[in-house]
Amino acid sequence: MEGHRALRARRVRRRVVGPLRGRRAHRPRRPPLEVPVSIALDQVEPELARLWAEHRARDAHPRTLDLVAFCATPDELPRVRAALAPLASKRPCRTLTVVCYPAEAPSITARVALHVDTARRSEPVGDDVSLDVRGTARSWVPSAVRQLRRGDLPMHLWWAGDLPDDDRLFDQLTEDADVTIVHSADMDLRDLEQLRRVQAWRSEASVFLDLNWVRLALWQELVARFFDDEAVAAVIPTLDTVSLGFAPRPGSSDPAPTQAALLAGWITVCTGWSAEDATWSTEADGARVATARRADGSPARVRFLEDDRPGVYPGALHTVALSGVGVKLEVARAIEDPRVLCWSGEVAGACVPSQCIRVGAPEEPRMLARALDRPARDPLFERSLAAAAALTRAVAPLRGEEATAEK
Repeated sequence: MEGHRALRARRVRRRVVGPLRGRRAHRPRRPPLEVPVSIALDQVEPELARLWAEHRARDAHPRTLDLVAFCATPDELPRVRAALAPLASKRPCRTLTVVCYPAEAPSITARVALHVDTARRSEPVGDDVSLDVRGTARSWVPSAVRQLRRGDLPMHLWWAGDLPDDDRLFDQLTEDADVTIVHSADMDLRDLEQLRRVQAWRSEASVFLDLNWVRLALWQELVARFFDDEAVAAVIPTLDTVSLGFAPRPGSSDPAPTQAALLAGWITVCTGWSAEDATWSTEADGARVATARRADGSPARVRFLEDDRPGVYPGALHTVALSGVGVKLEVARAIEDPRVLCWSGEVAGACVPSQCIRVGAPEEPRMLARALDRPARDPLFERSLAAAAALTRAVAPLRGEEATAEK
């Protein structure tokens, strides 16, 4: 009995000082990531270095870009954080989240932590820096961002939320960005003109991307499928009306959401219509109609009709229809299931089979990752944005610019 106890004691002692023969030594547990605390800007780099050192990765963490996510108000913060967390685990980067809190004494404080990959036992994968910007300290943001980024790495700016009127901050941040990402679905219709101007101004120096455009890719693909048939493609010059149905956007007085306007801009580019000097009117069913010009100078109508549909996100499209003499083509969400898109058509001398497909929800983290995969200028997007801005300029002018009277 005593010998058995001694053997057990020996095993315990050997287990404490090292492994039993043939077994790997137990690795020390990593300390949990610390809860972010507020610090001054000049303490950000030392604090990050300390966190990495605690995880034995002082010199072993790659960094390929700096991603600045700007939240115009705290309301955007939850969705931004939800998008950045999965992105950082796949792309080595420093994320810098800027959150503005209006109507408070001016100040900027920083909070730092490390992004972790939960699939790899919470291994640290990137820097997570947040700036709380209060009151008029918004004007300090460009210099604060420059202080916290590496000049030899590309800077990606994600502006989350609406564009405030009479505010130069967006322009100032895009001046430093190699890639600017927006989601125009968050914005007012008049912001399309401001986006167009910024994109044109920075077109040679940086890339401009819109997550709203990414969301429209499926609608564009389904509309384009109609014209794979040469007999259907031949009727493009005869098209004279585009009808876009969308779900209401609460609190908005715009005649159309930006998503519908951007798709309308794409259609006018593809059909060769001119959106310059478009005039607007209202029809008996409440549809707002922009009248553009076809290549031969004859009128072409773009109808925007608000129609509530269960399960359709506010401001999102649910119907796209193109028509002309003897032509009717339509892509629409199924009423009983908005995740199902169906397309059908009637064209004299052509067979247009009806089909339906089920689509997934447009998740913002996935759209953001897709936009970052291969950021490059998209001439078709730039032309479509310009056409959308021209089409809606009369009813959604920038502040200080007079609107053309509606008919």
